Amino acid sequence: MPSSSSTATVMDAAFEAGALEALCLDVPEARLRLRPHDEADRVQVRGTVPGADADTARRLFDRKAISTHQSGDRLHVFGRRVSGGISDWRKRRSRPTAVRLDVVLPPGLDVTAQAFGGTVEASDLAGSVDLTAPGGSVCATGLTGPLRVRGSGGDLTVQDSTDAALTAQWAAGPIRLERLQNTPVTLQARSSPTTVEDLNGSADIAVHGAALTLRHLTGPCEAQVRGGALTYRGAPTQDTILRSVGGPLRAHLPLDHAVALALAGARVDLDDDFAFEGERTAHRIEGRLNGGGVAFEGRAVQGAAQCCALSGA
Repeated sequence: MPSSSSTATVMDAAFEAGALEALCLDVPEARLRLRPHDEADRVQVRGTVPGADADTARRLFDRKAISTHQSGDRLHVFGRRVSGGISDWRKRRSRPTAVRLDVVLPPGLDVTAQAFGGTVEASDLAGSVDLTAPGGSVCATGLTGPLRVRGSGGDLTVQDSTDAALTAQWAAGPIRLERLQNTPVTLQARSSPTTVEDLNGSADIAVHGAALTLRHLTGPCEAQVRGGALTYRGAPTQDTILRSVGGPLRAHLPLDHAVALALAGARVDLDDDFAFEGERTAHRIEGRLNGGGVAFEGRAVQGAAQCCALSGA
């Protein structure tokens, strides 16, 4: 029996990247790792099976029919599924993914990657990146080109990206977006607890069936939650519109921050410590905090809306 620390390398292929415009990967039930190559004119694909001897690893690669093919300006890496349908997703995720593909490429090369039931990790790339992982996970770090993500089941994490527009659709797995600079975000999530933190860029976010937490956003924001709590913490610098349906809305603003406030809900509450001028009723508060500034609107449908003084992180 092989040692759990052993790693069998089955594929180690290199390609000249001078004529390539895009890299396309479609390898189900694999762990794909994408990172930039030190040599800008090469793409290298290394395939391993941790914890397996060479014969076992080769049989698994053969069963999955993993291979490469160059067609014009595109390099394809593909394979096939060897397990059952999406119903056995939980079983597959309870153990490490067997096949791993480590792909190094010129950072500006466009990438499309699919990993049904697997994971995709992408780091420090500058081209357009399109990632799909139904029943899997995605982690993207340090990107400087546009990123599009679709998937479900596992974690979605995007961190430390700059000038990289993010468009994402995700379901049934936690989402964390953090430290994104000059990054417009468009996100649709279902049954996915979502946290967005330290975002510099516009935000258009819709979450269904889970909670949404927004912390320290700089840029215009429109966010809606159905069937979960919506929490906002920070000092808005541009117009911010928040809406929750069937759950509470809680806004935490610095005590001295100036906004034009409109708050509505089945019950509304504003800390008395704020310097407020305007009108209050049982279901609506509208007026100026600290003399007024950018628009900050919060509405809770069939829920309570609250604006509190920000304390702590």
